[in-house]
Amino acid sequence: MSKSLVPPAPETLFTLAGTRVQADLGAPLHLGAVVGLCWTLVGRRYPAMRLLGRLRLTLIWTLLFEVAYFAHSVGHIFTARAVGAPMDALVLTAVQQVNIYYNDNVSPDAHLGRAVGGPLASLIAGLTVRSLRRLLPPGPFARDLLDTFLGFTALIGGLSLVPLPSLDGGSLLKWGVYSSTGDLQEAARTVREAGMNVALFSGILAIAAFLLRKPLAGAALSVFGVAAALDSLRRD
Repeated sequence: MSKSLVPPAPETLFTLAGTRVQADLGAPLHLGAVVGLCWTLVGRRYPAMRLLGRLRLTLIWTLLFEVAYFAHSVGHIFTARAVGAPMDALVLTAVQQVNIYYNDNVSPDAHLGRAVGGPLASLIAGLTVRSLRRLLPPGPFARDLLDTFLGFTALIGGLSLVPLPSLDGGSLLKWGVYSSTGDLQEAARTVREAGMNVALFSGILAIAAFLLRKPLAGAALSVFGVAAALDSLRRD
């Protein structure tokens, strides 16, 4: 008789403000994907850079991306605790950093407080870096690094506000609608419809990108559109 395999529990790395920060077996895949992305971006930004310099800058950009992403998640940790609905664990996975709440039976205001922390943290980080930018000279290892961090922060914060069920924007929309209507089913339906509209819009943009001979942008938009549709269809 075969036994069902239970995946190992995520490894706890450390604790921050009472929340366990953990990593599962897929976390290294996420890091590898970010390294590959940054390697490509550095090559496009500095096509004449030598191999060693490109490798060094790739590693720095990878660190900047992970810091920007973690700062976003830390925002969730602190606002969740501030509204009395603390996060139990932050799990680093192959795809994203997942916020774990064992108690989901909290007020709409608490749900909103949990969701707003990440975008708020990204905004604060971006404004802080923007104010520091003038202190450094231009160049790939000086002011350009702050510009890169600012770009990553804007990307993470902006994507988090897309109204998909698994993103902050979906939570903000759902609980905002529920606070206004008192109808949880209507709130969930609103988020699903918004997610499907995002998927449709992403598909249109992907077609436009392919027509404009931007295959990387087209591929990225296609993947995002499919992910948005699946996320909207599989959730209540």
